[in-house]
Amino acid sequence: MSVIRQIGPNWFTTVMGIGIVSGLTFTSPLHIDGQQVTGEILFGILNVVFITAIFMWGLRWILHSSEAMDDFRHPTRALFYGALSMAINVVGNDYLLVGANMFNSTVAIDISKVIWIVGAAASLFTVIVVPYLLFTEHQVEHHQTVASWLIPVVPPIVAGATGMNLIPYWPSAQLQLSLTVVCIAFFGITFFLFIMISSLVYGRLVYYRRLNGESTPSLWIEIGPIGMSMATLCELPVKTQAILSPYTNILHGMAMVISIALWGVGVWWIVISSMHTILHLSKRGDGLPFNLGWWSYVFPIGSFTNGTYALTHLMSLQFFTVAGFVQLLILWICFIVVAIRTAIAVAKGHLIQWTFQRHSHHPMAQKA
Repeated sequence: MSVIRQIGPNWFTTVMGIGIVSGLTFTSPLHIDGQQVTGEILFGILNVVFITAIFMWGLRWILHSSEAMDDFRHPTRALFYGALSMAINVVGNDYLLVGANMFNSTVAIDISKVIWIVGAAASLFTVIVVPYLLFTEHQVEHHQTVASWLIPVVPPIVAGATGMNLIPYWPSAQLQLSLTVVCIAFFGITFFLFIMISSLVYGRLVYYRRLNGESTPSLWIEIGPIGMSMATLCELPVKTQAILSPYTNILHGMAMVISIALWGVGVWWIVISSMHTILHLSKRGDGLPFNLGWWSYVFPIGSFTNGTYALTHLMSLQFFTVAGFVQLLILWICFIVVAIRTAIAVAKGHLIQWTFQRHSHHPMAQKA
C-alpha cells in the first residue's frame, strides 16, 4: 500500500526509455547482429513494465484518489502527465515496428491504432490542462525555469511522429488524409510551444545562477521535440505518397532542409547539455544525484536518434546512417547505466518517494 501511494506518472519515463530503445534497436538502418532479437526482448520487457505501471498508477487513483489529484496542484509533479501520454504513444508505435514482426501483423497494427488514439487523446489533455494550471494555479519565478516544462507539451509531437507511421494502414484516402492533418497539427502545437519554452530556458541559463546537479539532466529534454519534429517532417512525404502525390517533391525538399537545420540545433543542445553534465561530474560541480530524472538521458537521446534515422530514410545518405549508429551506441550506454541505477534504487527503496519528496529547487506555491 505504501508503494502504491507513491507511484506517480513520473514512473512512465521508464516506459518511454525502454520503448524507444526497443524500437530503435530493432529498426537500426545499419545492421547489427542480434538487433531484432534484442528489440523483441526489450519489447516484451516494455509490455510488462507498462502494464505494471498502469496497474499501480490506477490503483493509486482508486485507493489514494485525493493524493493522486494533488499531483495537479504541484507544479513539478503535474508535468509528468506528459510522460504518461508519451509512454502510451511509444508502446503503440512499438506494436507497429516490433510487434508486427513477432505475431499476427494485422492484430499488431490494430492494437497500435487503438493505442495511438488513446495516446493522442491523452496528449491533448496534457498539453492543455498542465500549461493552463501553470498559468493560473502554480506560482513560479523566472529563475525556476527548467526544460522539464517541455514534458507536458512534447506529447502531441510524439503522437504526430508515431501517427505518421500509421497513415498507410488506414483503409480509405479520407481517413489517411484526416490523420495526416491531425499529425501536422500536433507537430505545430509542440513545435511552437517548444520554441517559446526553450527561449525561457535559454534566458534562465543566461541571467541566473547555473543549473545545479539535480536539474542538469533536464537540459537533455530539449533534444526530444527536435528529434520528433525531424521524424514527423521526414516521414510526411514518404507516408503520404498515395494521397499527396502532387506535393511529394515539395514536401521532400522542405523536410530535408528543415530537418537538417533542426539536426544542427539538436547537436548544439547535445554539446551544451554534455558540458553541463561534465561540469557537475568534475570538482567544480555539485555531482549528479540519481533520481528518475536520469531517464532524460535516455528518451530524448532516443528521440533525436529517431530523427536521424528518419533523415537516413529520406535522403539515403551514409552520413546520417553512421550518425544514427553512433547515437544508438550512446543511447545504449546511457540506457544500461540508467536502467541499472533505477533497478538498484528500487531494490533499496530510494525511488519510492513521490508524494512526500522534497523539491528544493522548485519552491513553488499556488496562486491565490
